Amino acid sequence: MLLIRPTISSDVPGILKLIAEIYAEYGCVLDAEKEDTHLLNPGDYFRANGGEFWVIEEKGNILATGAVLLHPDDAELKSLYVHPSLRRQGWGRRLVEIAIAHARGAEKLRLILWSDTRFTAAHQLYKHLGFQRIGMRELHDSNCSVEFGFEMLLL
Repeated sequence: MLLIRPTISSDVPGILKLIAEIYAEYGCVLDAEKEDTHLLNPGDYFRANGGEFWVIEEKGNILATGAVLLHPDDAELKSLYVHPSLRRQGWGRRLVEIAIAHARGAEKLRLILWSDTRFTAAHQLYKHLGFQRIGMRELHDSNCSVEFGFEMLLL
């Protein structure tokens, strides 16, 4: 049985494994020690300013993640990753909807996100949920990432 819940510290190895596997699908490598340090302690990192990091778990296996980071006026959707076995079943949508509800509950004006240009299926989900593309940026990271920005007005 699949369970959506806030992350706990013992989830970190499973979170890193899931994201590393998804990165590998695109020829990328996860470097949590240098580039994605928030993944080493996601609960504390996101909760520090009222955000949250959720996992979808089954029998101790982390199969999806999603998070919302709160800024002064806006919220940011982060770390949406879904294992291939759960894709196209509505789990990514559920995680985004939880993040939207959290951001609205915190009275944020908009929800933004940045997504690697290679994650085309995710971009379709964001557009279907009402996000508008707002820009592009280069990260100059080890994976030579280029990202599209998206936003959704919340109020």
